[in-house]
Amino acid sequence: MEMKTLVIECDDEELEALIKYHKSNDKRYKKLKSNATFLRDLDNVMAILRAVTSTSELTLFGKLHYEPLQYGLSGYSSVRIGFTSKYRLIFEEFDSGIRIKLIEINEHYGDK
Repeated sequence: MEMKTLVIECDDEELEALIKYHKSNDKRYKKLKSNATFLRDLDNVMAILRAVTSTSELTLFGKLHYEPLQYGLSGYSSVRIGFTSKYRLIFEEFDSGIRIKLIEINEHYGDK
């Protein structure tokens, strides 16, 4: 029996390049692409996202701080990148959390 995994999509080429190759020409990710700790943490988050079958399983990983977002980001969810990181990966959920679309990486407002 084949195990299903979370379907991960990304329309942002620069975000996808940062995730896959640790490279990006986007000014949003300029300082992140040279931060070895951040890139290691990003790789770990992506490994978890690739391993789960739905976003509901993300609650099992407390360090991710998985949460549906509110206010200006209502309709999106996020996970932390790294244990003490101020950055989070924002995504949109579809099909009851079995498919996501990555939106961006940004600084968590509470950590600025």
